[in-house]
Amino acid sequence: MGSDEQALLLGGSDKERLYLKDDEFVSETGTRVVVKATDIPGVDMRDTVARHKARYFQLGLFCRPDLRVLDFPCGSGYAAEILAPLHINYNGLDFDKTTVEYARRIYGRFRADYAVGDLCNPELAPESYDVVGCIEGLEHIELDRQDRLIAALHDALVPGGVLVVSSPEARSGVSGPSADNAYHLGELTRTDFLSLLSRHFNPDDIEVVTQEATLTTGFRNTCLFGICHKSA
Repeated sequence: MGSDEQALLLGGSDKERLYLKDDEFVSETGTRVVVKATDIPGVDMRDTVARHKARYFQLGLFCRPDLRVLDFPCGSGYAAEILAPLHINYNGLDFDKTTVEYARRIYGRFRADYAVGDLCNPELAPESYDVVGCIEGLEHIELDRQDRLIAALHDALVPGGVLVVSSPEARSGVSGPSADNAYHLGELTRTDFLSLLSRHFNPDDIEVVTQEATLTTGFRNTCLFGICHKSA
C-alpha cells in the first residue's frame, strides 16, 4: 500500500491492545491503517498471547451452540476465533472504531458481529445475552463509572445468564489508578472487586477465582475472575 508515513499504525510494540495478525486496509474514514501483530520488546510474547487467550476459556465454560455471547470490550476481536468451535453467536464491542473495523475484517467469518461500544456509557438492550464477558476491561475505567457498567452487564443478561468479569488486583492494596500501567484507571482490591459485583448480583451467586501472572508491565500480579450468575 506504499509508505507508512501517513498511515495509522496499530499493534507492534504498543501495550494497549493485543493484535495477533498483520493487516493493511483503508478505514471507513479514508485513513490507511497498518496493523502489525503485537511484539513488545523484553516481553515473552508466547506467554502473553497464551495468557490473553486463556482468559476466554473461562467464558467458554458457559458457552453452548447458538447462545448469544457478548464480549465487551472485545479489543482486536480474537475471542471470536477462540470460541468459534462452540458455535455461539458472538457479539464484540470496543471503543476504538478502527480496531472494530480490523476485527470485522479478520474475525467476522466466525459467526461474529462487531460494533463500537463505550464501557463508560454502556448501551445494551435488556435480557439480550446468555453469556457476557468483560475481560480485562473494568480496570480501564474510573472507579466511579464501574457501578454503571456492572449494572448494565447484569441487565443485559437473560435470567440464568452468566457474567465473567476479570481484572488485575490493585498491587498497591488500595483501589484506584495503577502506578504501573497508565491505561488502568480503576484497579480494585479483592475486597472492593467482590463488593462491586455483590451490589448487582446475589452474593451467593458469585465466585471469584484467581491466577498469578507476570503482566506486560513486568510485574507479577494476581488476576481476579468474577463468575456471576444472574438469578433465574
